[in-house]
Amino acid sequence: MDQKKTDISVVIPAYNEAQRLPKTLKIISDFFALKDYKYEIIVVDDGSTDKTIEKVKGQKVKNLKVLSYKINRGKGYAVNYGVSRAGGEYIIFCDADNSTPFEQIEKLLVEAKENEVVIGSRYLKDSDIKIKQSFSRQVGARFGNLLIRIILLSRVRDTQCGFKMFQKLAAREIFSRQTIWRWGFDIEILYIAKKLEFKIKEVPVEWLNDTESKVQSPFVFLSTLSELFRIKFNSLKKRY
Repeated sequence: MDQKKTDISVVIPAYNEAQRLPKTLKIISDFFALKDYKYEIIVVDDGSTDKTIEKVKGQKVKNLKVLSYKINRGKGYAVNYGVSRAGGEYIIFCDADNSTPFEQIEKLLVEAKENEVVIGSRYLKDSDIKIKQSFSRQVGARFGNLLIRIILLSRVRDTQCGFKMFQKLAAREIFSRQTIWRWGFDIEILYIAKKLEFKIKEVPVEWLNDTESKVQSPFVFLSTLSELFRIKFNSLKKRY
């Protein structure tokens, strides 16, 4: 294995994650301790107002980089900020709450050599939902996903699972075109990948709903919906 090459970059966007992120970092660190990958873990602090930075820097985690800026700009911005600074041949972003258990990365890596974009999915036949969302959130998520499939991405079952991997060169092409910085960014990066004719592979994963998730309010749903139509408008204007 090339000693100078980073195999995997893990990008974790974080906003006020002082409580949940340290546990997730330990899980990721423990995973890599048993593997032979050259890796880096990039935490992007998205203008947190709690002690996220202090907690993260206090962890004994190898190959950890902490990036930060003062103003909250949105999850999509944080992911873009981290991806643009990642050096791995494969770049994955995942959530601070480890809702998709990190060891599921093995499933994505199997497909990543043949597919430029590999995404975890909660809605495939072999997906395993360990802890379900509330009924109202399930309905909202499925309705939103239906709209996304009708309007932009007919072949993607789950655009919003926060567990996505990219070949390095594909990541550069996709994220350099990104314009959506908050909740709808997943939809946009997948749509850009589609427009660039990259192969997108959806992989069933385990998933656990976190009752403390920040993606709870009707505002998030409405915001994502408005961004969906912005992406469609951008597409019609040939901005991708």
